[in-house]
Amino acid sequence: MPSIINLSANERRLLPQVRLQTSFLLSLPTGWFYYGVPGVRPVVGEIAANSIAAEAQIAPGTELKAVDGIETPDWDAVRLQLVDKIGDESTTITVAPFGSDQRRDVKLDLRHWAFEPDKEDPVSSLGIRPRGPQIEPVLENVQPNSAASKAGLQAGDRIVKVDGQPLTQWVTFVMLVRDNPGKSLALEIERQGSPLSLTLIPESKPGNGKAIGFVGIEPKVIPLPDEYKVVRQYGPFNAIVEATDKTWQLMKLTVSMLGKLITGDVKLNNLSGPISIAKGAGMTAELGVVYYLPFLALISVNLGIINLFPCPYLTGGICCSLRSKRSRADRYPSGFKTFVIALARFCWCC
Repeated sequence: MPSIINLSANERRLLPQVRLQTSFLLSLPTGWFYYGVPGVRPVVGEIAANSIAAEAQIAPGTELKAVDGIETPDWDAVRLQLVDKIGDESTTITVAPFGSDQRRDVKLDLRHWAFEPDKEDPVSSLGIRPRGPQIEPVLENVQPNSAASKAGLQAGDRIVKVDGQPLTQWVTFVMLVRDNPGKSLALEIERQGSPLSLTLIPESKPGNGKAIGFVGIEPKVIPLPDEYKVVRQYGPFNAIVEATDKTWQLMKLTVSMLGKLITGDVKLNNLSGPISIAKGAGMTAELGVVYYLPFLALISVNLGIINLFPCPYLTGGICCSLRSKRSRADRYPSGFKTFVIALARFCWCC
């Protein structure tokens, strides 16, 4: 492959344009494939107490229709718009009861929004838990030789109480097990209609710098009904239009985040580095090509925007360098330039 040094002047002038167009155009066909990816309609499952969403009086069963006027047909669209609101004082979300077109606008106060992108999801940080598959406190599977098996638990058992407290949500049981490695938990279960009392002692394993408990069980999961699912698919022409719009949204988000970084509205740790990108690429690749391609679209647009920076070795830097050289070359007559070059060589030899 020829080096940039060996290219002609015209080829060097075309190189930045080719690099820039390649960065942006890569995202267009990627976005095309993206619109065949299944999604989940943004229906609220639960609202955390004393959260930003609770203060805005967003109720469970509400569907988030739009964020600041931009339609959000699935949770990915909601997350994309919320990330763009980092550093803002407020945002307006259009909501409606699930299955209804009776829309209304609610204003979220973001002045005290403590969102850390590397640790949590923008939706959950507002106190919103999406409507998802229902997890019942019924055991689907018990691993052999596990803490649950040693305690006498069997598949089909329903956990009714833990340490005398009624169990209504599976996540509560998960947290109790996680936070109590090696400690006894008194369980009251229901097996084939009959009550039974057991003692469960979670085993310990390292996690996040401390020991966490685990017992080796799987709960019964009721899949999300089809009415909560959505698949955005278009014909060839409409797919190009939608992909272009998606690319434009990603470009605006990138520019907005960089602008907020300069003004101090966004902290540097709000931006993912190469390690986060590598982790994201690995996880999305494992999910399949239809999930991996949208990730490439996001990275491609980000690289395209960053390439515009007037830094050495970036497209913006090359453009500035070529423009500067051309300006200097046109400023002086050829005879003067020849004299300067000869003088420089003479001084170098001396």
